[in-house]
Amino acid sequence: MTVKDKRHREVIKKIRLLMTDVANDLMVDKTMPVLDVPKVGYDNTIWSKDKRMLTIGEKTVQVSPDSTKKIPTFSQYLVMANAIRKLLDEEMESTIRGMYYATLTSIGDDEKNKQKFWNTQENSDDAIKAIELLTAVPREEFSVTSKPKGMISGPITLRVGGDIIDCSLGSRATSQLIPTNIRDVEIVNVNADFVMVVEKDTVLNNIRKSGFIQRYNSILMTGSGEPDRATRMMVKTLNEEWKKPVVIFADADPWGLGIALRYKIGSESLSYDSDRLVAPDAKVLGMMFSDIYDYNIPEVARLVASEEDINRANDMKKKPWLNDKRWQKELNLFIQRREKCELDAFFKHGFRFLAETYLPDKLREVGLI
Repeated sequence: MTVKDKRHREVIKKIRLLMTDVANDLMVDKTMPVLDVPKVGYDNTIWSKDKRMLTIGEKTVQVSPDSTKKIPTFSQYLVMANAIRKLLDEEMESTIRGMYYATLTSIGDDEKNKQKFWNTQENSDDAIKAIELLTAVPREEFSVTSKPKGMISGPITLRVGGDIIDCSLGSRATSQLIPTNIRDVEIVNVNADFVMVVEKDTVLNNIRKSGFIQRYNSILMTGSGEPDRATRMMVKTLNEEWKKPVVIFADADPWGLGIALRYKIGSESLSYDSDRLVAPDAKVLGMMFSDIYDYNIPEVARLVASEEDINRANDMKKKPWLNDKRWQKELNLFIQRREKCELDAFFKHGFRFLAETYLPDKLREVGLI
């Protein structure tokens, strides 16, 4: 039996044990079953100074069919657990959207009172997350994934299933999608000097076509906005297992900074999975708020910050992971000037300026080129 097959059986066993425990409570012990689900959110997210990442606390939420209000959530968790068991038994794969449809049904005694089992897909997604938390198994090991978003290009070779993918082939013209079921991906070889992550695929395309990858022997990646788990796991693996420095660039606004920090410190919504997803040694190099002025971005290409932007910046100033003088200075500048900017704004200086001037400047600052 291979390690993969053994783990597959272990995951199935965990799902079945969860369902068996509920059945035993009801049918053998004649007691009300209770699911103690670790709480996910800002009030149970802890900054670990030692790990340099966001981690989950010890608070739990008790889910039990002991009231009419709680019965729907409890039943949704069990239905999702059973659907995941079926998926594993059949050795198939599904997206989170697919799991929503696979478990979608109508409930009610008659046509007049019938309603959908899920109000929205968000309820279904929450149920999948609950099963992850209850079993301590990431959804990728359930073979439940999301739509691929991440892209990678450069001197790295992957094995996906039985296929070898050389991401350097055609890297001036195209990038490879990062498979969302990262368990099926093996990194065969890496010949790059460093990894550069950018917020958006439009920016990646511009940099890639400039010949940046070949000129600086780099791997270029994007999560196409809010990064999916597979992209974050790939970044972490390249940084920690392959010992490649990682630098991150995002838009000069609090939301862009938040996206950049997903790779470096994690997020409240996935604080329970930070050990698998976060690369604390990654460096956020830009776009700094001061870059708007240091690189003379024309006023016409700057955006006016909203009150929501300002409030978020003020909140970020209080975070322990942004308490160093440099970030405090940058956030204060943003709050004072009330201007934000996208990386794409560098195109006002010419379509090659971003790849041939700005990014090399930043990389020289940290000694990568």
